[in-house]
Amino acid sequence: MTRIVTLFVLILIAGLLSVVSAKGWPSSMKDAAKKSEWVGSWTASMQAPAKDGNSHDGFKDQTIRLILRPHMEGEKMRIRLSNEFGSLPLSMKEVRVAISKDGASIDKETDKLITFDGKEAVTIPQGETQYSDPIDFSVKADQNITVSLYVDRETGPTTWHQRSNQTVYMSKEGNHAADEKDSAYTSKEEAWFWLDRLEVVPEESVDGSVVIMGSSIANGNYSTLNANRRWPDYLANRMNAKDASVKMSVLNAGISANHLINSEEGKGQNALARLERDVLSQEGIKGLILHEGINDLRHYPEYNSQKIIDRMKKIIKATHEQGIPVYGGTLTPYKDSSMYTEEGEKTRQEVNEWIRTSGEFDAVIDFDKALRDPDDPEKFLSKYDSGDHLHPNDEGYKKMADEVDFSIFK
Repeated sequence: MTRIVTLFVLILIAGLLSVVSAKGWPSSMKDAAKKSEWVGSWTASMQAPAKDGNSHDGFKDQTIRLILRPHMEGEKMRIRLSNEFGSLPLSMKEVRVAISKDGASIDKETDKLITFDGKEAVTIPQGETQYSDPIDFSVKADQNITVSLYVDRETGPTTWHQRSNQTVYMSKEGNHAADEKDSAYTSKEEAWFWLDRLEVVPEESVDGSVVIMGSSIANGNYSTLNANRRWPDYLANRMNAKDASVKMSVLNAGISANHLINSEEGKGQNALARLERDVLSQEGIKGLILHEGINDLRHYPEYNSQKIIDRMKKIIKATHEQGIPVYGGTLTPYKDSSMYTEEGEKTRQEVNEWIRTSGEFDAVIDFDKALRDPDDPEKFLSKYDSGDHLHPNDEGYKKMADEVDFSIFK
């Protein structure tokens, strides 16, 4: 009798495992697995080094100061550094964080050392990432933060995020991580190096984070430099308002020139290939806004709408398997921009019709309708056009953020 009961239990377990294997973990189990006190407050999607410039040449005995604007408040924070695309072990001799002041200057009274496994220095092997230890540090959603990274040894070509739309400062030789003034920071670039996450423990109850996966429009190209006027920034401002019906962190996983399908060297891994790293593994994630595809139809006019739709379906499926809703953003106008074609416009209209009517997405955000000219709907309304007829200006980015109905997150 005992053997019969044991056999029955084993068969039952095997059956459950087969269901899990075929359909993924039930939502309640996935939600339990994702519970964490940490919530992502800022992110940057990492890319392979460029063929020239600072990311190609790397650094040695220099300090790099990265400026970033968190989107979720907390009194405890940690960061993550990435050496995913490096060719050498990455040696950080000292890492510090402080509230930003003008340029590369910092508020010295807020300056704190960041440690890794209790040590001041850290070496990150090629292809890996490393979380810091948590530290007590007041993160505010309306303040820029400066993270100073001193690399003592030659880094080789670097893991980075190009076109940050935020000035990053690089020092002359030496460790200037604790410097209050910016006199040692003699060069600058618009890129973030190595830092891919900042997470906080929120002081109040929040609704987690929503990740925006996109290309240059999510990245905020042509928005005002150093002003935090990307559309995800505007959305974060709405989320952080006192009377906001939803309190979420907004994580910007946009990469300039990125593609859904065939993202070439220098444009970041394609959206599906980077989905796990940039979206699904984020702490506190409660939703994904997908807004990609315009570069695919521009660069590959032979792509029909079904090819783009099929890739979107794969991203939706993979995200839903983790119990995470996906919200689809319609592709914005691009008539009169470079690489515009009538065939591409036909594809854009077909993809947008599918996004609006297929029911595949948990909700739709109609960016196309928000930005287009009612008298010529293949074009931007002029007041939202940055001038290249492909990217919005600051006002257009704000309009995109305002188009997001918070009720979709409930």
